[in-house]
Amino acid sequence: MYPTYVQRQLNPLAPPDLQSVGCPTIRFVISFGVKRGRVSLDYEQVGCAGQDYIAIEQDCMVEIELRGDQLFFSKDMDAITTKEPLASFYGGMVYEDYDKDLDRYRVVRFCARYNKDGKLGTVHAFNVNVDFLQSYVKRRAKWIALTIDPAIKNPPPDKD
Repeated sequence: MYPTYVQRQLNPLAPPDLQSVGCPTIRFVISFGVKRGRVSLDYEQVGCAGQDYIAIEQDCMVEIELRGDQLFFSKDMDAITTKEPLASFYGGMVYEDYDKDLDRYRVVRFCARYNKDGKLGTVHAFNVNVDFLQSYVKRRAKWIALTIDPAIKNPPPDKD
């Protein structure tokens, strides 16, 4: 028997000890465009050139921004889901940067609890659920749903 693919919701609320703390923010940018005639999907943590995962080094807020004219967070699914139960680590998702004409968001934020007792390089697989704007003619949009599959490393690998 093959395992069933499940997308799990983040905790609707931020972990209680993170709700009132002024945590630092980690920014992760996802862009979809064309480079040298080829479709390109790029993602990286801001300030960490070439790092294609989110490194959780302390309790923090994670902000994911979608860049490009055709990429928006899913209207039908939660913007961020996980592949395993991780609600004790991530929660309190908030949507921002709303496009009224297309009824979609470009930014999402959520709280992340540092896995202080976890093995270095522990991977928490998560999904970024997006809608790709295929066409927009006469105020009618045609969408394609996509799931992007980066990783959160909590705690991240030792860089030394």
